[in-house]
Amino acid sequence: MAFPSRGSVVWIEIDTTDAHAVQDFYGSLFGWSFPGMPAPDGGTYHLIQPAGAAFPMGGILENRSGGRGGIVLSAVSLDVADDVARLKDLGATVVVPPSKAADGGDYARLKDPRGNLFAIWTPPGPPPGPPPGVDTGQVDPSAFVPKLGSLGWFEIGTRDIEASRTFYAQGLDWRYEPDPGVPGETYEGVRAGTPHPSGGLRQLAADQDATDYTMPLFLTDDVSATTDKARSLGASIVDAPTVTTYGLTFARLTDPHGNRFGLFTPPQN
Repeated sequence: MAFPSRGSVVWIEIDTTDAHAVQDFYGSLFGWSFPGMPAPDGGTYHLIQPAGAAFPMGGILENRSGGRGGIVLSAVSLDVADDVARLKDLGATVVVPPSKAADGGDYARLKDPRGNLFAIWTPPGPPPGPPPGVDTGQVDPSAFVPKLGSLGWFEIGTRDIEASRTFYAQGLDWRYEPDPGVPGETYEGVRAGTPHPSGGLRQLAADQDATDYTMPLFLTDDVSATTDKARSLGASIVDAPTVTTYGLTFARLTDPHGNRFGLFTPPQN
């Protein structure tokens, strides 16, 4: 995918009351840097820049109203106001109404019917996609390949996978395919504005002591070693490193502030 399309999850925001602590943890773990830019509220919006990546992949919001949101996934919208109206009709709750983002684009934050926070965003300028007459072959494909430490997957864990899949299919045009990677677990790959899955829906078992959640997963070349490093920095392990039937390795954790995130390494060819 050379250009993000509607429904693509392309951004994360970390809500915090201590931006420095967030930077210390993730900077130490992944080597992220955090250039600042003016925020619409007059404060500073700290971008999340993975090492070696062509673009930032998120931002840090400090002391924002509306309570602590953890790590919020943001999907591309072609018209934020129109999508907010559609998502409300499907049962979403508006947390932050359509407004200007730090980059000058349009932005809104909502909760899905299961209570999970998410955001939609339209970048400034022309709609996402190649401008008329531009040969997509002119774009270096490597600019869009996830680098180590960058966002490469997202996951929604839910006690009602059918309700979640219907909401996002109707609201953001997501499509799904079965992922049998973990025997005994119901998991569906999500094609979120992409020709191939870029995220997943996970059915939480009825006997699991867990609530619905959303989380990003970051690419690493060694899940076990990165998990150990994260734990040494104060993270907690939710699911220890696991290998799927097709060779992908993943782990689920919470950072020192209780925010969920994951690690993964693709199958080795």
